[in-house]
Amino acid sequence: MKKITLLVAMLFATLSIAQTIKIVEIDADQTSTDDMEFLEILTESSNQSLSGYIVVFYNGNSDQSYRTLDLAGFSSDSNGYFIIGSDLFPGADIIMGPDNTIQNGADAIAIYSADAANFPDGTSVTSSGLVDAVVYGTSDDDDLELLAGLNQTMQWDENQNGLKDVESLQFDASTNGFCAGTPTPRAANIDCSSACPISLFVASVTCDMVTSGVDTYTTTLGFTGGGTATYTFSASEGSVSGDDPSSSAAGEITITGVNEGVDFTYSLVSENCDISNTINSPSCEPGSTVNTIAELRAGTIGNDYTLNGEAVVTFVQSFRNQKFIEDGTAAILIDDSNAIITSALAAGDGITGLTGTLDEFGGMMQFRPTMSVSASSTGNAIVAQSVLVSDLNANPNNYESEYVRIFEYAIIDAATNPTWIVGLEYQMLTQSGDYIFRTSFYDADYIGAEVPTSNTTVVSGIITERNDGSYYITARSLSDFANDLGANDNAIEGFVMTPNPANTFIQVKGASNSPMSIQIFDILGKQVLALENANRVNIQSLTSGMYIVKAVQNGGIATTKLIVQ
Repeated sequence: MKKITLLVAMLFATLSIAQTIKIVEIDADQTSTDDMEFLEILTESSNQSLSGYIVVFYNGNSDQSYRTLDLAGFSSDSNGYFIIGSDLFPGADIIMGPDNTIQNGADAIAIYSADAANFPDGTSVTSSGLVDAVVYGTSDDDDLELLAGLNQTMQWDENQNGLKDVESLQFDASTNGFCAGTPTPRAANIDCSSACPISLFVASVTCDMVTSGVDTYTTTLGFTGGGTATYTFSASEGSVSGDDPSSSAAGEITITGVNEGVDFTYSLVSENCDISNTINSPSCEPGSTVNTIAELRAGTIGNDYTLNGEAVVTFVQSFRNQKFIEDGTAAILIDDSNAIITSALAAGDGITGLTGTLDEFGGMMQFRPTMSVSASSTGNAIVAQSVLVSDLNANPNNYESEYVRIFEYAIIDAATNPTWIVGLEYQMLTQSGDYIFRTSFYDADYIGAEVPTSNTTVVSGIITERNDGSYYITARSLSDFANDLGANDNAIEGFVMTPNPANTFIQVKGASNSPMSIQIFDILGKQVLALENANRVNIQSLTSGMYIVKAVQNGGIATTKLIVQ
């Protein structure tokens, strides 16, 4: 074993008296099967007992734990090191399995002074009993929930040098941070002050056109940590433009004019840096066209589609450049982490001709754009669909990504957390059933405010799915909370349609006894039924499937989905 070095002694000089154990190295991503992953812990004393500590691994997909290891009965070695690794990792003190044992980001690892029994798999991120934590990724967007939940301010990038498969994240006491370098298990870590200071990452790879011919594509690279040396950038194909990393602290480098089907390599070189990577050409072939979001949602995951019909933006957040869009048939989340859509879209904007790839994450369907799009109209009214909690519980997927208003009073449990905190769940009790409110929108103006405790709270929001089957409602802003069941603007006050699903008749009613006109459309937008002065509709002529019901009463309009069985 190597003797403890001056660097290790310096490390402990920076630690508080109470913190005698620290995460000092993580290798979470490797070539191919990831069968040599490891986590290195360093203790203040040699041969120090680790009893009373646990290590918890958090998955950024759900911001919940996926593994907990109890360190009871274990001790560090004579130099203070303790290693948790894959089965093939030589000399690991705890082995975790053959391969892919440590998630590669955006994820987190934390050490707690706690009982392992209190951290079963699926435990939400917490700072209670926290001793040390690292939030990390491989050029991933920051996981704000992990950062906030673990009291961290930085998400460290194992792909800092574009070499995530052969480098690890290593703590350096002289900089009080992590940097990427050649792994150093059971040895002094690299000096981050002399490591490559610049981080270069792929921001986007997009087709300039999508045609049946040979198109060109554009690659945008982002960088931070520039202005620290003289850098030379080169690309094997295309034309290079953008910011100069030699003089700019942060910016973008763009490579244009590369033909579809042609891969290329790029490199960034300085005295301490030698970063290179290969860009694989995207497919710029036109995908299928659909007219409605319902048709899009019925598509095949991984296929490309163009949405010809107009959809209205119901909510926008800065996180991953996300937008929720909805038409008369359904709704879907636009997940645009690469900022492909460059126009500033706002709630109420209509968009037409949206092109991208159908995907899903945690069970929730999403659309990843491959080309930018601008507003085709503005100022569209956004009217929440009135539903009961029993409707949401009976057919949750039918409301995914839709903006709804729970048309019944809710009592929100604020006993444990009296204020709105990002990433937490709050139980809601209504007359027709229970539902969960989740604070998933990080920039919402109610974060930090008191949770409504009235027994006449009315909640509107977006329905989201996590963990392949768990559904939640999240308010877009303070304006989505009300104290009575009054009418929405341009909506039918108290509109309710029952039953749903149905196979013979549906009943529609509002707070007023005035007659309604009813229209029913199929998912292609074709009218299949129309009645005047009706509140009971015979639907036995309709085939099984999903339909849109539009009701008009006293100038107010309500639309809702109908499932015919």
